[in-house]
Amino acid sequence: MMKRTKVAVVDDHPLVLCGLRKALEDAGFDVSGTVTSPDELVELLSASEGDVVVTDYSRPGDQGLDGWQFLASVSSDFPEVPVLVYSEFDDPFLVGSLVQRGVAGFVSKRDEMHEVIAAVRALARGDRYLSSVAQGSLRQFEALPEYKRFGLLTRRQMEVTGLMLCGLSVCETARLLHRRVNTISAQRTEACRRLGFSGESEMYRFAVGHGLWLDRSSSSEHDLRAA
Repeated sequence: MMKRTKVAVVDDHPLVLCGLRKALEDAGFDVSGTVTSPDELVELLSASEGDVVVTDYSRPGDQGLDGWQFLASVSSDFPEVPVLVYSEFDDPFLVGSLVQRGVAGFVSKRDEMHEVIAAVRALARGDRYLSSVAQGSLRQFEALPEYKRFGLLTRRQMEVTGLMLCGLSVCETARLLHRRVNTISAQRTEACRRLGFSGESEMYRFAVGHGLWLDRSSSSEHDLRAA
């Protein structure tokens, strides 16, 4: 009998964990664990209990790792295990940054659940996968006349810019990334300067004009209870 792909799921929302487990198991995968912290994930992967990891970008727990650091640490410690990012944050800046850094897969929580299933299958085969929403975000990012300017940003500035255009405030971003408020504020200011904007207001106008602004109040996550 063919060996079933073992999937480790990381999220701090019980409803998401429950919905993902059911959808993955119904699709024939072996969910080796649904965990809420990096330490629990390390235990699973150290015991060879994961062929693919599905994780939210807003990394759960309070170990001090931000989203970038968490993804990098998993890739560094377990290079043979591909990681699928499953996140509500799908702003073109953020998706573009993750793709540039070589993330194996990205599915938005605005995508249908079948995209998650297709992504896990692709990663298990050794392929990469971007969902329809993620592909759209990436096309927007790469089509900008100012696209080359983004190479002037550090990965942290790109990350902060993406979350800003997802509608997160300075304080919300600081909590999400486990950084100080003044650090986030400085990174946003420097990102605007490097991109040639006079300030955040000009960047917001640019983002709205190019369809890059994601208004979280008008979008909702896919209802996992239906999975």
